[in-house]
Amino acid sequence: MFITNRIDKEKLKEFSTLSIITGIIMAIAGFLAIVNPVAGSLAFVIFLGALFVASGIVQAYITFKAHQKSLGAWFKVLMLIITGVLLLIWPGSGIAAVAILFAAYFFVDAFASFQMALDLKPLKGWWMPLVNGVLSFILGIIMIIGWPFSAPYTVGIIVGVSFLMDGIVLIYLGWMAKKGAYDN
Repeated sequence: MFITNRIDKEKLKEFSTLSIITGIIMAIAGFLAIVNPVAGSLAFVIFLGALFVASGIVQAYITFKAHQKSLGAWFKVLMLIITGVLLLIWPGSGIAAVAILFAAYFFVDAFASFQMALDLKPLKGWWMPLVNGVLSFILGIIMIIGWPFSAPYTVGIIVGVSFLMDGIVLIYLGWMAKKGAYDN
């Protein structure tokens, strides 16, 4: 049984403008990554590297304050910072690594989608997860076949499409909330 109306309609309306602005920014970033996938891949990996370094710094502070003698906690700090610095120094290798992770994700997503289609089979729309699974499987194959040479393009395009679609959804939901479409 599906639970409906779990979204607080007042909160949705309250954040509708922020949703639209965020959606526009994400849609533009996604479009730019699709138009120039190499730059999109590079930007994504550099952002990821910076995120790892920032997380390592925060984790170092927490470890210093609460777990000074914990070797495991300091190892985590070290791994976060080293991974982030390596992504920042050699973003090309980072792009290749991210491409392999995306390929693995698509294969797992395909398997899960095929299973969902089988679970839903007699119901209407059971074929939609099947289609998603086939598309995910094809994306995984494309990424593996062209790897590592296609990685700078495929990562940027995948991240770009994801950002573009997320942006469109945020714009749509924000616009509908502003119009009062969810007031029923």
